[in-house]
Amino acid sequence: GKDELLRIEVPNLKCQCVTIAPDGKSIVTGWDDGKIRAFKPTSGKLMYSINDAHRDGVTAITFTNDSKRVCSGGATGDVRIWKITPQTQTMIASMKQHKGRVNSIM
Repeated sequence: GKDELLRIEVPNLKCQCVTIAPDGKSIVTGWDDGKIRAFKPTSGKLMYSINDAHRDGVTAITFTNDSKRVCSGGATGDVRIWKITPQTQTMIASMKQHKGRVNSIM
């Protein structure tokens, strides 16, 4: 059958994008409250949260191939790159090239 393996929910919030790290160690999600949240794929336990990732909501998200950086897009056209370690999540670049919402990042 089609058994559900994991469900991740945050009360009263909408998940707008999701990606799985190439190394399989995290599920990273973007939310309408402007936060990026990472969860363990086996348990759904919160690993970290980037609280002010995009003021008007995180609308697109992807990993680099080495799983060490996350690229996120926002509702107001910002694209940001985050360096991810087990202890810290640091913005290393921010670009504002787009006038409208970022819907996808490849």
